[in-house]
Amino acid sequence: MGLAYSPVGMFYSDQKPANAIGFKSKGNGCIVPLIFSSAKGKTVAFDKETTGWDCSAFYLGYKDWIFDGIECFLSDVPVNGRECERFVKTPGQAKAFITSLKPKILNHRVTVFKPLENFDLDETPEIVIFFANPDQLSGLVNLLHFNSPEKEDLVVTRFMSGCGSVVTLPMKYKTEGAVKAVWGMHDISARLRIPADLMTLTMPYDLLVDIYNDLDKTFITTENWRRIKERNHNL
Repeated sequence: MGLAYSPVGMFYSDQKPANAIGFKSKGNGCIVPLIFSSAKGKTVAFDKETTGWDCSAFYLGYKDWIFDGIECFLSDVPVNGRECERFVKTPGQAKAFITSLKPKILNHRVTVFKPLENFDLDETPEIVIFFANPDQLSGLVNLLHFNSPEKEDLVVTRFMSGCGSVVTLPMKYKTEGAVKAVWGMHDISARLRIPADLMTLTMPYDLLVDIYNDLDKTFITTENWRRIKERNHNL
């Protein structure tokens, strides 16, 4: 694919890997840059005591609400002196949106992210996250549809927080048995924390396996893709 960053696998564990980086406590940062650091070779881990901000704790499944007033913060009412984000028209709509993402069962395990190539043989990721530019995203979307060109909902994109689009929504679909990839990182605040040319595409691991099994039959072998890889290499 000519990707600049490693695909990142996410899985749940009973303990933190010895070499994992992350937060030492709650409330001290956004998890998006740490997940991105996994695409650059790091192993990253979170548990319920080291989730970073409240929103991260919610989107990783450790809490069933973000904070009192989140529906106002997402809409048009300042909260505790903080500028509201104006992502959703009304607080009522924002509250319904957050409610739709509440975990049915709280996460009590360690959430681990690491480069896919660093997985041991006895480890299987739940989902795989790609950090990719428009050319690479286009390639991934084409690969996803190689065996199902008629599907209109195989790739989903919608309003969502950065970590919500990378973890929460893909895991929600996976748990419900829906085979979907999520094109994410539309969150304006989260975009400021990664390079401007990157977005994410997250898919269940089984879907990635399906892509891989057909890979040598696809456009990956064509001159057009060689030229795409070449121009990305020269950026």
